[in-house]
Amino acid sequence: MDGRTYLRRLSDALVHAQRPIRILKALNWPDEVHRRFFRQKARELPRPEVRPLDYDPRDKVAQLESLRRKIRGRNPIEQALRRKCDEFVEVVRMLQARGTKRFYAHSVRLYGEPRRVFQDSGVDNLEIARLWATRPYRPGSPMEPRPLSAREALAVVQSITAPILGERCRLKISRRLTADAAAGATSVAVRAEARFSHRQARALAHHEGLWHVLTSLNGYDQPVLTVLGVGLAGFATSQEGGGVVAELLSGNMTAERLRELGERALSVDLVAQGADYLELFRYLSHRFSPEKAAQLCERVFRGGVLTGGAPFTKDAIYQRGYCRVFNFLRHTVENGETSLFEAFFAGKMSVDDTPFIDALMHEGLVAPPRLLPPWAADQEGLGAQIVHSLTMSRFDLGKVSRYYEKLVQKHRGGLGNWEAGLTARGVDPDLLPDAPPPPATRNPRSPRRASRR
Repeated sequence: MDGRTYLRRLSDALVHAQRPIRILKALNWPDEVHRRFFRQKARELPRPEVRPLDYDPRDKVAQLESLRRKIRGRNPIEQALRRKCDEFVEVVRMLQARGTKRFYAHSVRLYGEPRRVFQDSGVDNLEIARLWATRPYRPGSPMEPRPLSAREALAVVQSITAPILGERCRLKISRRLTADAAAGATSVAVRAEARFSHRQARALAHHEGLWHVLTSLNGYDQPVLTVLGVGLAGFATSQEGGGVVAELLSGNMTAERLRELGERALSVDLVAQGADYLELFRYLSHRFSPEKAAQLCERVFRGGVLTGGAPFTKDAIYQRGYCRVFNFLRHTVENGETSLFEAFFAGKMSVDDTPFIDALMHEGLVAPPRLLPPWAADQEGLGAQIVHSLTMSRFDLGKVSRYYEKLVQKHRGGLGNWEAGLTARGVDPDLLPDAPPPPATRNPRSPRRASRR
């Protein structure tokens, strides 16, 4: 057996072994949990039941560990496959620990904690979350109307994704989602009761379809490392961050969306510090409708402990992922790293794994991506976005704001007695002549009269 065939068989075996492991399916609550919570006037902790998994977790761990032992080489490719086996074992053990404090420790190992800094810059994740969450509302400005039903939103998604993904992206309506929408490896689902604005439906197409599904399809199409279809270990942060970048670069991001993403991360931190479900619900109810607040609470508490201290930490990765992916794109575009840029779309991976995948592309073990999102294929447009970002990063916004604050204070305080100032100079406004009428304009259709000399 040659090396390529050996790696392909290991990769396929890993993809097959993980198929029944579905994190959100195992964590989401039935709708009855929320209905009962509101029947009790939102005064008692919800009582979600921990449903059995669709597989025996001990057998699944044994299968993954057995596969790991078969990967004996010390080269970087086999090391990456062993790390992926370890990650799937961690996922299974997290799901085994649902409803206990142990759940949180597994979640942190998979997704990190909300206060983790960015390893490439030292920026505090919560600092960015607070920035997003405190985006100012425009007084009197109504929220975008949401006229689209789930089925109508899917029609918009199909119109955007089909020209690129064809029939390979399945669209469906689900009654078991916590979020309004979610992507599987090759599908996009929307919650049956959800309503969408036109912009939200377009964002859904770009985030779930032309990012999550697209990178999965590129990964599954790999001739050797099909594991890129399910993602290398640690891919989740860059995947979710890339989805938010896709919303921005496709022109479908809103301040409302950033506020929600920021509040999600802050909510994870509040619960990690000990807030229980009712405390978080009251906090979010000041910012969202009661139904939306309950939905966001479920995202944080699903799988964890409702009395606080053990949240599901996935909602704390969006800021870190967004910033790191955008900075990675800035680096590749600014430095002409075309190959490195393409490698990021060859499957699901962390930005930190992209140089490794780029090297495998040069070795012929990874194929260049067949599919690209429109914003990535438009190199001129993306380049302009990057130049804009680089340009504005040269300015200190604090200094700019202080400059305009001084101008505002000067003119708001100095125009109140302008009419009295005129009178003090001996000018009575009532005695000024009226403005002359504007000059008459000739009708262009009327014949021009001959001038008399």
